[in-house]
Amino acid sequence: PLLPNPTARVQVIHNSADAAAASVDVWLNDALLINDFAFRTASSFIDAPATIGFTVGIAPPTSTSASESIATFNFNLDEGGTYIITANGIVSGSGYNPATPFDLYATPDAREAAATAGNTDILVFHGCTDAPTVDVAEISVVNATLVDDISYGDYRGYLEVPASDYVLQVQLADGTPVVSYQAP
Repeated sequence: PLLPNPTARVQVIHNSADAAAASVDVWLNDALLINDFAFRTASSFIDAPATIGFTVGIAPPTSTSASESIATFNFNLDEGGTYIITANGIVSGSGYNPATPFDLYATPDAREAAATAGNTDILVFHGCTDAPTVDVAEISVVNATLVDDISYGDYRGYLEVPASDYVLQVQLADGTPVVSYQAP
């Protein structure tokens, strides 16, 4: 469907670790926006309506209409804005402790490219429903804490670093390592 002018740019990230949401359909008003959207994947940046309200619906992967959505969220984006929207939390009524409710977390001023040529810009989002406030450190090149005290549902960044092979480590507040990720 053709989008009305004006528009904003949006990337959607599926980070809901609930097995019941392993794959979902994403609806924009009554139009299927993303079919069979898998956990831990991201869309490319797309054009979305700006300055007018619209509804994002999250539905089972077999959905045939937006009316089958299990959760809906209303947005009104700024014209020319760039956003990242992260789906996070739990949709199941049981089986998870804590059962942090499913939600869409949006951040404005997203970047589609690094602010400086030759750099990589890193945006950090705390999306682990059962983790405390944590730090994020780089332990192979910079060897320093990059993000201090980030809590569930928060975005932090942008970290602007020269393009290289990094190791990002999530740590408890006292510096105890939780998990490390290769970040080439």
